[in-house]
Amino acid sequence: MKISQDALPQIQRVGECSVLIELSEHITPEISTHVNALVHTITKTLQPAPINYTPSYTSVLLEFSALHFDWVHIQKQLNSLLAKSLHSTTETTRPIIEVPVYYAASVALDAKRYQTLTGLTLSEIAALHTSVTYQVYALGFSPGFAFMAEVPTALQLPRLDAPRAQVPKGSVAIAGPQTAIYPQTSPGGWNVIGRTPSALYTPNSQPMTLLSAGDSVRFVSITQNEFKALGGDI
Repeated sequence: MKISQDALPQIQRVGECSVLIELSEHITPEISTHVNALVHTITKTLQPAPINYTPSYTSVLLEFSALHFDWVHIQKQLNSLLAKSLHSTTETTRPIIEVPVYYAASVALDAKRYQTLTGLTLSEIAALHTSVTYQVYALGFSPGFAFMAEVPTALQLPRLDAPRAQVPKGSVAIAGPQTAIYPQTSPGGWNVIGRTPSALYTPNSQPMTLLSAGDSVRFVSITQNEFKALGGDI
């Protein structure tokens, strides 16, 4: 995949044994795809391999063992990998992950807010939210919390002025052009429109998270009976 000319890859040493690769100043699906393709290449070919990596919207952070970190050697390899990737037309495809969601007033905590600000009914919200395929740009905030985009324009609302002290586990929410799922009950200020019975974070499993950066996700509307049958709790 060829990335846009405004992407200016930079390789920086940002810690004793950490390296940050920045591909662009602009957040786009293409740059995100390139970030994750680069991570795949790095983990397969770089020696020594990083002990941890964190892909994000336009960059990836690589962390190395202090016992094997050679900045000059690693920088040379990364420059070579970046030069090749800029002219690569290979794309890594992943299957679309379907996430079941129960859209109902009992779990859509901000349905009335949407009605007031946009005029949309809950059924219209569900139809719009399930109409597109989302891309996971990054994980953060809490384990398994995946930032996904892009939400249809009609659904885009800013965060709440006052965050809730508790947002129930599995809540599906929107903030601006992004959508996400709360993996655990936690504070939060996003607009809640539904709930999924799916587990987003299982620390004793591999992988520990249902979603990873680079994944494609579609939400599927389910009934209350289906929600409960899948282990959902209201």
